[in-house]
Order: sequence, then C-alpha cells, then structure tokens
Amino acid sequence: MRKLVSIVIFLVVAAALLAVATGGYLWYGAKQQVDQIVAMAKPFAEISYGSVAISPSGSVGVRRLRVMPKFVNDSIMIGAIQLNFPNFLALLHARWQLSQNQLPEALSLSFQDVELSLSGGILGAATANAEKTRSPFDHLDALGCGPVTAFGAAEWREMGYTQFVGAMEIGYRIDPKNNMLELRMESSSQNWAALHLDIGLGLTRPPESLAEFAVSFTPKLAKLNFVLRDDGFNQRRNAYCAAKAGKPLPDYLADHVQQVAERLRANGVLLSPGLVAAYQRYLGEGGTVMITANPPALINPAELHEYAPADIVKLLGLRMKVNEAEVTDLTVDWDAAKITKALNLASEPEPEPEPEPKTTPATVSPSPVVAEKIYQTYHPIPVGELSRHVGKVVKLRTTNGTPYRGTLDAVMEGMIRVTVRKSGGSAMLSLRASEITEVAVLY
Repeated sequence: MRKLVSIVIFLVVAAALLAVATGGYLWYGAKQQVDQIVAMAKPFAEISYGSVAISPSGSVGVRRLRVMPKFVNDSIMIGAIQLNFPNFLALLHARWQLSQNQLPEALSLSFQDVELSLSGGILGAATANAEKTRSPFDHLDALGCGPVTAFGAAEWREMGYTQFVGAMEIGYRIDPKNNMLELRMESSSQNWAALHLDIGLGLTRPPESLAEFAVSFTPKLAKLNFVLRDDGFNQRRNAYCAAKAGKPLPDYLADHVQQVAERLRANGVLLSPGLVAAYQRYLGEGGTVMITANPPALINPAELHEYAPADIVKLLGLRMKVNEAEVTDLTVDWDAAKITKALNLASEPEPEPEPEPKTTPATVSPSPVVAEKIYQTYHPIPVGELSRHVGKVVKLRTTNGTPYRGTLDAVMEGMIRVTVRKSGGSAMLSLRASEITEVAVLY
C-alpha cells in the first residue's frame, strides 16, 4: 500500500513539475512575441505593459497595457489582452497546430477593462474622419436633436460621460460533428450598452489547413442570435436631445422616429409600421432588442440581394423581440438603385473593347511581315466551361435578369465566385451555377 501511495505521489509531483516547466516555456515564448510586437509598433505607437500571464484554464495574455499613438496626444489603457482556448491542453496543442498551418478548433481574443478618455485626441480624430465620408445613412440617431447633427466626444461629454470603459471578446469554434463554424462576439460599454452576437455558418467539411479555409470557405448562414441591451445610453441621449430640441421628451421621441423613417424612405429603405413602432419602444423603454434567424435551409448571405425583400424574412426565418414583446410585422422593402446612389457604390463604367482597326486596300509587296495586334472581346460560352477561364474577366446574367461583370475567382460544387469592382473597392459574390443564364468571357 505504501508503495502504491509513493507511486501516486511521484506521479502527481512529476505532473506538477511538467506543468510548471511547460507554463514557463509558454511564458517565455509569449513574452518574446509580445516584445517583438512592441518593437514593430514603435514607429506608430509607444506600448508598455506590466506582465505576461499564462492561465491553467487555457489562456495566455498581457496585462496592464498602455498604448500611446504618435499621431495624437492621447493614450489607451487596457487591463488585459488574452488569447483564450478551451483548456490548457488545447493551448499547448494550438502552438503546434499553427506551426503546421492548421486551424485550432476553438479560439477567442478578449480585451478587458479598456479605458479611453473622451477628452483625448483619438475619438476627436475619429469623429473628424467620419464626417469626411458621411452618407445619408450616417448619424440617424442624431435626427431631431435640435442643432446637433452627429454624436461625438463633445456631445457624449455633455451627456455626462467622461470616458469610455468597456470590454470585448471575439472568437470562433468549429463543430466537426455538425460541420458548423460558430462565431461569437460579446461587447459591453459601461453605462452605454452591451451587445451579444452569435452566428452559425455551415461548412461543406471541416477545413484541414488555414490555406484551405481561406480559399474554399463559402459562408452559408445556419443561425443568428443578436441581442442589444441598453445600459443607460438611451435615457441620457433622450434627455439631452429633448433639451437641445426644446421639446417635451415624448414629442422629441415621436419627431426623431418620424425623421428616421422619412430619411430611410427617401434613400430607398421602407420600414413597416411594426418595425418603426419597435424602434420607438426600444428608445423610450430601454431594455433589449433580440433578433434571431433560423433559416429552413442553409443560405449564402451574398445571394440575398437576388430575392425579393418580402421573401428574405421567410428565407432567414427571422424573428424579433423588444423587451420580450414579439414584433409581428417585419416587412421591409428597398430600392436598390436609391441605396446604391446614397452609399456612392455605383459600379465603375465598363470599358468598351477597342474597335477593330480599319484596313484599306493595298498592293501586296515583299515588305517584312508585322505581327497583327490582337484585341480582346467578349465570347459567349456555356456555363459548364467556366472552370476553364478562372482568372479572366466575365459577364454573367442570372435568371432574374441581374447582370454582373468581374474577375472569375473559382468554380466549385455548383457555385461560381466572382470579384466585382466598385467605386469604393471590390466585393466577392458567390452565385449558383444553376441560376446563371448567360456567360461571356473576355479574351
């Protein structure tokens, strides 16, 4: 019996020593990486920190950070930044997985006790930059607020705030049994609001490497849970804007909601009376807004624009509650042309192919042969031959008559991925091959 006890004690001590040694190894490696990041950021910001910490629960992080950007006279204080894994063994295994270009099954990044002064230059610079790219859909929350047209650091200070104090965690988990990628975000701002977002995306199969995930991943929505909880901001904003507008609180709220609905309608978005009433109820009562989506079948969000607005609610299985009261009328309609114009997202004009050079009759002479210049034009092809033209510019038309022009990225599993150029950048679309009626390739 004493021998057995001695063996057990030996195993426990050995395991403890191994854990301490492993933790020390991880701590040293993490500290080296943090110091490298601090050195790389030096041209842009001064970063100092208190310590590097390894937790037996499966997290590694940095505590007591201070970030001082060099472009403004301000600083950000962060209590801790952590990488979180399901347990300590997963943390150990993740280091090897990443070295082998593999994707860990679960991972999250958290920011704790983030503090930012409302009197510093960071929020002031952000407000000034936002004004330069303003659209009709920006600053809707400030409509009806008297002379105030946008909320920024100055307005928040007038509402009684002195600093931004918050926390955030974003992460994912791969469920290989159900071929699901679950994305999650938790965010909270003290005396402002809290946000919870949980998205489930269906996978064809679990990715075996980071490269495979980046190339072949086509998101298909399986579920969505969105919860917005007011933590005092609505009450402060309402009192502030009612005073600025010189109106009683109920009159301000009614005026604000009406202006929001009219602004949206003028720019192509028509909300149902039920949605407008739900928005007014949340503003006046505070509480929570809950939106859930449980599609009857997996659907690619990039394809939703191909459906009528009334059908999208059914396709997504949308439900909405405000303070546990069901919103029964989720009808919404929109004018794509008006929205595109409001957001300045009009597609770049398509360059026309150069005309064929005109030739004039000439006598044949023994002059040297000159290579003929070749001009590219669009050639119609069957949809089934698209895979032979990856990387080329294509024109597509779908069953509902919508035209697309862009670079063909991939053709796989009945889906066609095209990158379409916009005035503000580019967008990658995934289209069903079965819904494409016309194809032309530029060559």
